[in-house]
Amino acid sequence: MRCLWLFVAGMLCVSVAASTRPIPIDPNSFKTNATFSIDNSVSSLTTAIATIEARRGAPGYSWVRINFYSFPVTAEDLAGVEKGNVESMDKKWMKKASNPKDYNSSHAVIQLTVDKDFKVTQVDMAVPGHTCTIAPFEPDVKSFLQNYRFDGKNLKLKSKGSYVCDMKFMGIPNQKFSWDIDLSVPVFEKMTAK
Repeated sequence: MRCLWLFVAGMLCVSVAASTRPIPIDPNSFKTNATFSIDNSVSSLTTAIATIEARRGAPGYSWVRINFYSFPVTAEDLAGVEKGNVESMDKKWMKKASNPKDYNSSHAVIQLTVDKDFKVTQVDMAVPGHTCTIAPFEPDVKSFLQNYRFDGKNLKLKSKGSYVCDMKFMGIPNQKFSWDIDLSVPVFEKMTAK
């Protein structure tokens, strides 16, 4: 009888441990269709990886970074991605540097500044060689967030628009930043070295 109880207790421990194990992430969960352009230069990207980290120098605020790529996430990339690390994806992108046209059109970043309740207060956009705060003020943020839901773990974002970035301070002509984003992806906390 005692052996039966030990067996049952052991099976319960195994089933509880199995049920708390995270569900493996499917690389297809990062698929999206997004288009970014600066003036007449257009990029169509098919993968989105979202991470969150505390915003340096701004207690109570975080950055949600959505890295877009022109190539898929593979099983080898997942271990890093689950820790908020896109280094393996960035290495693949850097390998495209020998072909500037491909390199310059295969990556983009949208960065959302969010408060503790995940309310967006600012939006930045970067593509190779160009960055701009595309939603610096509340009306711009409201216009950008056409469909936005974020609970700290999953992000749904739909946005289409453009913003003319003032570049006079750099002595160059203003640039028109445009985007068309429709995604629903998991968000991973960026693990920092201690």
